[in-house]
Amino acid sequence: DSFGSLINLDILSIDQGNKLAGTLPVSLGSLINLRVLWLAENNLSGTIPDSLGSLSNLEVLNIGGNKLTGTLPDSLGSLTSLKDLRLYENSLTGTLPDSLGSLFNLEIMSLNKNKLRGTLPDTLGSLTSLVSLSLANNYLTGTLPDSLGSLTSLTNLLLAGNSLT
Repeated sequence: DSFGSLINLDILSIDQGNKLAGTLPVSLGSLINLRVLWLAENNLSGTIPDSLGSLSNLEVLNIGGNKLTGTLPDSLGSLTSLKDLRLYENSLTGTLPDSLGSLFNLEIMSLNKNKLRGTLPDTLGSLTSLVSLSLANNYLTGTLPDSLGSLTSLTNLLLAGNSLT
């Protein structure tokens, strides 16, 4: 795990066509200048480390299309510079944490094709910069929160394949 010493790294992109395997190292949280973490379409497994919440400059987090498991850490809500969150096509479980409502700069949230359960948190209505919200093909239930009406920038809302009412 040698990434932790690369503290000046701005972009880390190892995606599509690579077969990066193993777990996401906790030391990724030491990359304090990182703006883009793009590790999509690999064979990464294990959980999303809490330490990613330390990446205060992170604008893009794409670790979609892997084999990640476990719940979404509350620490993701600390990524207040984040504009693009893509965790699609993994095996993530649990509920959507309320802390995601703190991502005020978020424009894209793609969590489709996971195993997420529960209801949509009211805090999603705080994401007024959101243009695209994809939560399709999970196990989400309940009614759509009225707070989604606050998402006036939203152009794409993908919720198919759930049990929402």
